[in-house]
Amino acid sequence: MRRVLLTLAFALCAMPPASADTPVFQADRSTVWDQFRHGGGLNDIVSNASVRDRPAWRFSVPSRGTSTSPVVAGNLVLIASNDHNLYAVDAGDGKLVWSWKGDNEIMSAPVYRDGIAAVGTGNADSPVWDPPRYNVVGMGASDLNGIDLRNGTRLWSFALTGSGMPMPALLGNQLLHVDGSGVLLALDVRTGAYRWRKLLYSNASMTNVLVTPAGFAYFGGRFPNVVYAVRAADGAPVWTHAFRPRDGAFDDCPLATDGTRIFGMYASPVVPGGTIIAGVTARQHVFALDARTGRTRWDSTLSVTGKEPPYNESAIAMYAAGTLYDGSPLAPIVTALDAATGRVKWSVRVSGPVKGGLVLFGGVLYFGDLGGKLWAVDALTGRPIGSLQTDVKFNVGSPIVLNDSLVIGSADGPVLAVPLDDIRASRPIAIITTAPRNIFTLLFLTAAVIVVLLLQTLRRARILSRRT
Repeated sequence: MRRVLLTLAFALCAMPPASADTPVFQADRSTVWDQFRHGGGLNDIVSNASVRDRPAWRFSVPSRGTSTSPVVAGNLVLIASNDHNLYAVDAGDGKLVWSWKGDNEIMSAPVYRDGIAAVGTGNADSPVWDPPRYNVVGMGASDLNGIDLRNGTRLWSFALTGSGMPMPALLGNQLLHVDGSGVLLALDVRTGAYRWRKLLYSNASMTNVLVTPAGFAYFGGRFPNVVYAVRAADGAPVWTHAFRPRDGAFDDCPLATDGTRIFGMYASPVVPGGTIIAGVTARQHVFALDARTGRTRWDSTLSVTGKEPPYNESAIAMYAAGTLYDGSPLAPIVTALDAATGRVKWSVRVSGPVKGGLVLFGGVLYFGDLGGKLWAVDALTGRPIGSLQTDVKFNVGSPIVLNDSLVIGSADGPVLAVPLDDIRASRPIAIITTAPRNIFTLLFLTAAVIVVLLLQTLRRARILSRRT
């Protein structure tokens, strides 16, 4: 008995605990996924006792990739894809269970309640482009949809005036969404019935509606550059915080909170008088606003510069245990800041820009970058612990932790589930971190090598014959 108790105690000590202020979502007990990465600090840790420990799999979708975070619904992982499909795969082995094809690209992370998932469709094209005064994002079909989690059947649909890319949120049965035309909308998630809407003008693209337990909703928009706070129940305005018109990325920036502050990032032009558009050399800022009043708590200018990308202009800040962590769309750098003051604690250089979210688990920060690497970094010091080079690039398909594995989407299509200890040990997994090659691929590559060798032999023979 003593040996058993000692073994159990050792096992419990060996398990990496989640951060003290990070709730673990119990996917086998909860019926509500209420917002993007569950809101708050946006540190997404999921547990499901009916799914095996350390799931390891690769689910390949067409090469258009994924642009948002995976969502766990019981034993399913929901994957929104730019190929117009919402996929439901088995959380344990990554095999397809069902799929639903939308009217346009699906870049919005689903939310769900009582067996109904709500997800937006829409693209990043702009039929109206008049910066810095006004802009509309979304051409073609843009809508919100209610999907039956049992089989992927569409239960209802509601047309939008702007793209459905931004991530919605739930307040009870009320679905809140801000779209690419600057409309804040409320629907009944069970039926799709209209409740109310507010025209705010400032358009959103890849941002989120962040709902807090206090009953407020926060979100950012561009043209004009504004962060809004409204009463979540009816959309009544609480405050607005306006930024300079020449700055950018507010419409692409999901917000995070620690309960008293609202965190985000933006980009400013390096050249005085410039405006943030694609290709402009920009400087990264991270900010904190007072959640109650909207006043600036701090605004830190980082020593991070680079060319502003045409899409996915922002990184996704993550708060945990008094520290704000943020990647960068401009340079291959991740930064940790004191959440109270905005002072930089450390920064680490990686192999590509880090636009997606980050996850903190057991004192280790996990994320992917555009260079195709998965990283494990000491959250206290910024020291890299391990990294895995893969054959895909990680854009904004932000990771979650599920049962000691990282589940993350890619810009190239595949979604990977990789055990955390393999990332910490820099240990690649065959057929998961690289694409499997079938016998036909191997035969083709072998034939290609033979042809090249024959051509080189013939060329050398010709050269020798000329010399003789």
